[in-house]
Amino acid sequence: MQPRLELPKRLPLTRIHVGTNWLRIHGRGKNALWFGPPPGSPPLHRFDDPIGKFRICYLGATIDVCFAETFLRNPPVRILALDDLASRTIATVEVRRELRIVTLHGAGLARLGTTAKPASGDDYELSQSWSRALWEHADQPDGIAYRPRHDDSAICVAIYNRARDGLQVVGENALTRDPQLLARLLKRYDLGLAR
Repeated sequence: MQPRLELPKRLPLTRIHVGTNWLRIHGRGKNALWFGPPPGSPPLHRFDDPIGKFRICYLGATIDVCFAETFLRNPPVRILALDDLASRTIATVEVRRELRIVTLHGAGLARLGTTAKPASGDDYELSQSWSRALWEHADQPDGIAYRPRHDDSAICVAIYNRARDGLQVVGENALTRDPQLLARLLKRYDLGLAR
C-alpha cells in the first residue's frame, strides 16, 4: 500500500485545445477509444486505477512514441514480426472539447512535489496511486500528460474515461499501409523484420 500523496491545492494543468490530434496504435477490429482495464480486471498499465473506479485510454503525440510504447515494451527488442505489425491499426483521435491535463513532466514535477518516477519507473503501484490521487483531486483533471519510458522524445496522455466525450476517432489506417512510414520506424529503432 502506497502512502497517501500530498498534492498541491491547484494542480499544474495544461489545456489541450479543440482540434488537437493524438494517435493510438491498437489491434485491428478493436475500438481505438478503448478505456481499460475491462471491469472486474486488475490494473495492468501504468496509470490504471488500482481499485477499478475509472478507466484509462492511452494516446501519443507522435506515431514514433506510439510505436515504441506498443512494440518496445520489453527491451531489448531487435526483431518484429510482420504479422504482428499487420494486425495493428493507427487511429487519429481528435480533441472535441478542451481538455485539462495534469502535467506530470517538466516543471510540473516540481509543482507536484515528485520526480519522473511515477511516469517512468518500474513501480506501477506507485504510478497507479498517483493516477488515483490526481483523478480524485478537486480540480477534476481529464487526464495526465507524461514522457513515456520507451521513447521520451514526445508526450503521451492517459485520458480518464470521464473525458470520453471530448475525444473522437477521425481516421484509421493499417500500420503496414504506408511502407515508407514502417521502414522509417524500423530504422529509427534499429529493428529487423521477420516475415
